[in-house]
Amino acid sequence: MTVSELTQPASESELDEFGTPRGALAGIRVLDLSRMMSGPLCGRMLADLGAEVIKVEPPEGDATRGVPPLVGGFSPYYAQLNAGKRTVCLDLKAPGGPDIISRLAAASDVLVENFRPGVLARYGLDACTLRTDNPRLVYCSVSGWGQDGPWASRQAYAPVVHAEVGILERSGRLRDRRPEPELHQHGDAYPALLACSAVLAALFERTTTGKGRHLDVAMGEGMFYVNEWSAVDLQDDREERGIFDTSTHRVFELGDGTCVALIGDPARVFPFWLRSLGGDEALLEDIRFATEEARRRNFEQVLDELNALTVRFPDYDELAAVFAPPMLVAKVRSVKDLAETDWARHRGLTTEGAPGLSVPSAAWRVAGSRVGVAGPVSALGEHNREVLADVAGYTAAQIDHFTATGVLRS
Repeated sequence: MTVSELTQPASESELDEFGTPRGALAGIRVLDLSRMMSGPLCGRMLADLGAEVIKVEPPEGDATRGVPPLVGGFSPYYAQLNAGKRTVCLDLKAPGGPDIISRLAAASDVLVENFRPGVLARYGLDACTLRTDNPRLVYCSVSGWGQDGPWASRQAYAPVVHAEVGILERSGRLRDRRPEPELHQHGDAYPALLACSAVLAALFERTTTGKGRHLDVAMGEGMFYVNEWSAVDLQDDREERGIFDTSTHRVFELGDGTCVALIGDPARVFPFWLRSLGGDEALLEDIRFATEEARRRNFEQVLDELNALTVRFPDYDELAAVFAPPMLVAKVRSVKDLAETDWARHRGLTTEGAPGLSVPSAAWRVAGSRVGVAGPVSALGEHNREVLADVAGYTAAQIDHFTATGVLRS
């Protein structure tokens, strides 16, 4: 299916009262009590699919609101994870705070939270209590190590999970060096994707059973699940180097300073690369490069020889011209470089989360359905009054009281 087919006009039955395409989750309300990344990213995806997402933040706000730089008063990091949500700022510890959450949950289809197990139960906001009042509620709990078991009470952040579940050990072992922390928060991102999938499955099941579910998503299990090498590393007898061992892949430099990734194991494919790049084939008679085993022993020298060849190419186009399958090469781009490509513009890779603040658009398209950022990022507590009135049914006087007593903040 082409991009034009995916963006073709919707039929009248697929349009809302304003004439805009409905999202797949139109009519679904999500109460997002989560913070940081794992829960908020799940909520962002549900919002992109058309759900109404109400994010509840503590008086100090989600900690990611302060991640620099600030653009028009907003953190791009926060905006990426929370664009399209309405926000309520509420002190859960203040008298009346839990009651507000309870009333919002009673009017919601989904609740997403990533507190440590047991925390919300102290306020009467656990899955059992809220689902008793609202049996249709899909209650999604994202935690480090699950809702039960010997590690349930352990704190967990993505870097902790990376270390505990084998991600760092494998990268260090295959690269023959001390393990190093990951730069990206995979331990949050993957569980968010899994949580979103679980929520969608539970909503689908609800169409036949009429009942929601309590979903238990553990970051540790999520990272173990998505690690495609978990089953291999469980074996006592394993082959350390294989055709899919990307730990051997390296980046080289061109004459203009551009960096390029040559996709492959240099020790294995050195003869082919040497010929394709116009190198001296007499090197293959050198004892250091004659066999794959020898090349592994002299790996740094292999890389030096290859870099001496790539640097002779003045730019990426010149290098790409000599490549032919099965050789793969990619230019090393920054995020800003990618966003300025024709491909990015064609796909609508970014959208405005606030004036002058670009965030990633939704990463998929659906023919005839709206998918994407539902609206701009919201200020802290921006929708206190309208959410409590429209969703929870509080009167203006009650909302004024909550504001005056510090239950609601903005």
